[in-house]
Amino acid sequence: MEKRGKHMAEVTPDEQGLFTVPDELDATADLSEAVVAPDVPKYLIPDKTYDVLKWVGLIACPAVATFVSVVGPKWGMPNVDAVVTTINATGLLIGALIGASHISAMGR
Repeated sequence: MEKRGKHMAEVTPDEQGLFTVPDELDATADLSEAVVAPDVPKYLIPDKTYDVLKWVGLIACPAVATFVSVVGPKWGMPNVDAVVTTINATGLLIGALIGASHISAMGR
């Protein structure tokens, strides 16, 4: 962050997303030009979990479902249609859950 004056300091949110004034700023400092970061949404699930679920729901489940639908009948796998439908439904469920987390965070 670019500092514009002697009273400028980097302001970052704490664990709860709240901003506090650093100790090096005094109460008389002119903060009219202070740059404040936008609120970062608080998701229902942690970022790493969100990323993994997003990859599983958008990439892995459709890929596995396609693989099973192509290879399953050649290997004599029983109930291929039911297995493929279950895998696709699982991907859809994961997508809905991470979408609900995103919508919840945007509403806060």
